[in-house]
Amino acid sequence: MMHIRQNKNGRGEVSIQAVLLVPIILMMFFIGVHMATFAHASHIANLSASQGAQAAAASTGESVDTARVLNGIETTVSDLGALMSYAPRIYVGSTEVIVTVTLDFSPVVPFLPHFVSRTVILPREQFIREQDR
Repeated sequence: MMHIRQNKNGRGEVSIQAVLLVPIILMMFFIGVHMATFAHASHIANLSASQGAQAAAASTGESVDTARVLNGIETTVSDLGALMSYAPRIYVGSTEVIVTVTLDFSPVVPFLPHFVSRTVILPREQFIREQDR
C-alpha cells in the first residue's frame, strides 16, 4: 500500500497566502495614497475657486476685474503646487457670481480619476452710495 506523505509544517500554504494577500494590500495602499492626493487637489481647487468668487463678487464686472480675478486664481493654484486642467470659468451675473476651477493631479492608480473640479457660487455685492441709504 502506498502512503502519501503530507507536509505538516504548512510551508506551501504560507506562500499561497502571501501571493494572494500582498497584491491586495499594495492595491489598498496605493488607493489610499491616490485618495489623499485627490483630497489635497480638491482643497486647492475649493480654495482658489472661493477666493476668485469673493474677488469677482466685489468687482464691477469689467474685463479688467475679470482678468484680475483670473490672475488671482492662477496665482493661488501655482503657489500651492497644482496644475489647472482648463482655464477657470467665471460667470458674473446681476445677483450672483459662479466660479469653477478644474485641477489635474498625478494619478497614482491609473483607473481612478486624475482631475477634480470645484464650483463656488456667491451672491454679488451691491454697493449703495451713502446718500442713497
